[in-house]
Amino acid sequence: MPCADAGFVNPLSPSWRATAGTQYLGWENFASAYGGANLPDVIGSNNLGALYNFGTGAVLTSTQNIYGTTGPLFISMLGGMATASKNPLEVVLNVSAAGSVIDLNSIALTLMDNGGGVLRLNPRLTEIRSDQPFSFGGRVQTLAFSWNLLPNLIAATQWQINFSGTGPNTSLDAVSLDMNFIPTPGALSVLAMLGGGVNCGRRRL
Repeated sequence: MPCADAGFVNPLSPSWRATAGTQYLGWENFASAYGGANLPDVIGSNNLGALYNFGTGAVLTSTQNIYGTTGPLFISMLGGMATASKNPLEVVLNVSAAGSVIDLNSIALTLMDNGGGVLRLNPRLTEIRSDQPFSFGGRVQTLAFSWNLLPNLIAATQWQINFSGTGPNTSLDAVSLDMNFIPTPGALSVLAMLGGGVNCGRRRL
């Protein structure tokens, strides 16, 4: 049964969510504003990841959002693989935030193996799925980011996603992360196109 998309407006919800060979994590209410682990709380989530804010001066709002009072939020999502050791073939991230907007250039997915290999990838697709004025200043946005990867790029056992705000007064409302380890028919054509020119070699961080 598909998971709810509370907190988002017009999110990018993959058709393969909650099917075999996938993993889903959703955050709607946060428990730690700074430094502590926020575990997924949306029904249907697995327990293979956590979300942290390392931007100082953040507080929890009455609606359990993470709000950056004096500086930007610096969000780091960390977790492991439900299907190790291999990289996911499709990844979809949704972010809902209000106030100062999320820095679209800050989004990165990093995959790591047990031998010290690191693969850092920018999104293949970035979408502003909803954008409205915020009554307290700034915007209310739902953002979607997606990655399509070739198989066997890295024997990944860990993943990390980072993103940040553009300044103070960002309120992080909701986050969802989907990973698919089994190619869908639509993904197969994308992978075929990528096969001739993928540009995402290994790096050391």
